[in-house]
Amino acid sequence: MAMGKENTSGQLDYREQVEYAVEYDTSVTQCHGVFPSFQRLKIGHNPWPQDPSDLREVSQNYIKHVCRIADCIQRSLCQALNLEEDILSSQFENSQEPPHWVIKLCSYQASTVHETSQGVGPHTDTNFLTLVLQDDVGGLEAFSEGQWLNVPPSSDMLVCNLGEQTQIWSRGYFLATPHRVVANSSKRRTSVPLFYNPALSTKIQPITDCVFASLLWERDKDCGITNHWSRNNNEMLTSVGENTFKSLARSHPEVFAKHHSDLMLLPNGLVKKRSMCEKGQA
Repeated sequence: MAMGKENTSGQLDYREQVEYAVEYDTSVTQCHGVFPSFQRLKIGHNPWPQDPSDLREVSQNYIKHVCRIADCIQRSLCQALNLEEDILSSQFENSQEPPHWVIKLCSYQASTVHETSQGVGPHTDTNFLTLVLQDDVGGLEAFSEGQWLNVPPSSDMLVCNLGEQTQIWSRGYFLATPHRVVANSSKRRTSVPLFYNPALSTKIQPITDCVFASLLWERDKDCGITNHWSRNNNEMLTSVGENTFKSLARSHPEVFAKHHSDLMLLPNGLVKKRSMCEKGQA
């Protein structure tokens, strides 16, 4: 994805990236007319380059190990809710459909190159959780308790952001991590986020009233409403596939318009099929 082709809430993000995702066994080659629309995320194959020749092997090995770490964190979140650690296993280990991961190789220009310091604008990830490998330049910030905090840069650790699916599942006990990237004034920044999801066909089932009532809170239950950053008019969807597709539609408007002209994006993030009248107006 070239510089200036991605946005957050309508504001351009000044980064360029290469994006890869899990590949599916499918003979479908055209997105138009495929429904549910999130099934379009299964179409196509990753365009691995010839140079560097080992990028595919190195990336796939990295993905395998980081997904194992993500799985450990997912199980720990279950235990934190006093649930069996494998209660979500069937959603991540489905014999009919693999877990859906996406990895990005991101490069952020120094802010002296352009007029804004926005590397990526404030947002929450639509997936279950994200693990980020970054260099030592810095710029990643997370929102907590009413303020934006610097995330210490280090190439020796992975940063974990909880996603919207985790918030839906825990009924707000775990909050999706608002974060942004502020471009460095003089140095280019590199990061490698891996987005970890259940299978696309999964519908997130929120914890029961009984489990929710038994939880011990270290913060005000209303913090997520009164003192936590959230995007305006953002529908968090229980469908893993629909919430994942929402991210593509919002962040990559040119890609969405080119390959999904039979769909339209609503202000709250919902994607719906265009009517004949709406197609004529597009």
